Amino acid sequence: MLGGRGGFVINPIGVVRVEYEDEVVRTSLDGVRGVVEVYKEFSQGLEGIDGFSHLILVACLNRVKDEERGTLMVKPRRFIRLGVDPALIPTLGVFCTDSPHRPNPIAITIVRLLKVEGRRLHVDGLDLFNSTPVLDIKPYTRARVEADLSIPRWYSELLEKAKDKRLSEYDL
Repeated sequence: MLGGRGGFVINPIGVVRVEYEDEVVRTSLDGVRGVVEVYKEFSQGLEGIDGFSHLILVACLNRVKDEERGTLMVKPRRFIRLGVDPALIPTLGVFCTDSPHRPNPIAITIVRLLKVEGRRLHVDGLDLFNSTPVLDIKPYTRARVEADLSIPRWYSELLEKAKDKRLSEYDL
């Protein structure tokens, strides 16, 4: 159970299981393979999930420290992993990055569903650590794909500077 102000409580529905050290997950550009283990009392909610190619996971970043939750300005580290010189990366508001250091440490990530074994969802593309609590699962459907996506200039300029050319999913 995750508590909050005013008695607001969220109960995780499951947990992430990966066999990689945190640093491997943290530095992976494409995410890692793992399992989302849904707790038994929520397993009926998986009925019909087999057949979706991708899922949206909502998770609690339970390893973010209290002092990191107040961070509002960050340098997007993903660009460092893509080979951009850190001196060229601007400091930005946390709400335009995927930094885990944010007021409410909630993650939203899209993973590929590889197979379903009972209440265990085998997935690829995880950017969550082992034992991360999962708060919700949603199907990623065509209705969620935005054809007219646009990005700010600073983002596209950093992509141009990226030395790692495996950017097909980042290349807009």
